[in-house]
Amino acid sequence: MPARTVLILQHVEVEKPGLILDALGGSGLDVDVRNLFERPGRALPPVADLAGLVVMGGPMNADDVTGYPELKLERDLLVDALRDELPTLGVCLGAQLLARAQGLAVRPGAELGQGSEVGWAALRDVDRDDPVVGPLADAPAVLHWHGDRIVPGPGTRVLARTATTDCQAFRAGPAAWGLQFHLEVTPGLLDDWLAEPSFAAEATAAHGPGAVERLRADARAVAPTLRPLAERSLAHLRSLCTARAEL
Repeated sequence: MPARTVLILQHVEVEKPGLILDALGGSGLDVDVRNLFERPGRALPPVADLAGLVVMGGPMNADDVTGYPELKLERDLLVDALRDELPTLGVCLGAQLLARAQGLAVRPGAELGQGSEVGWAALRDVDRDDPVVGPLADAPAVLHWHGDRIVPGPGTRVLARTATTDCQAFRAGPAAWGLQFHLEVTPGLLDDWLAEPSFAAEATAAHGPGAVERLRADARAVAPTLRPLAERSLAHLRSLCTARAEL
């Protein structure tokens, strides 16, 4: 029997899969959501046991494998996933780990003359032909929350940019995508983020007093347009996973 499990790896409890999990619902796929740091050292399943892989965001640096040894396990799994053409999605830190699995560099924004990118903003130069990122060309904004940047190589297929981030999304082979932004976030999930003191402090540092309220208001303003576009994007990932599982 083909594997039917989609593994979703979390690094922070509050950074849940949101719309990604919604997109996989009712598909017949089994979804295994794991917070890597709740049970450090737990082995990850081999690619042969998976129909798909999703790696979520987190505040860690993608190269801090000494401080966070689990990141090395993830990177190794992503290397195997790329080799096996496993349907794969990396979000924020997950995208950076996917980039490292491809041999690309990930650098702090300060080294590139850029600060943190926090808040709602539209994507630029979107590749409309891409089945995952293409629908987002018409999105009024997506949520950005990162400091480090992926440095694309000469052969990297960059799918979207913003003014301060040259690689907001990239294709890593026939079935893998990295998204630097947070397509999974709904207004309710963002409320959970901003209830955390560290997130609220980061938002205020980036945008000053009133940042938390503005971020919440922006989330509710863009949601009616963004959600159906995000669902179109994630439906393609779901279709790849179900095809691999022969569902």
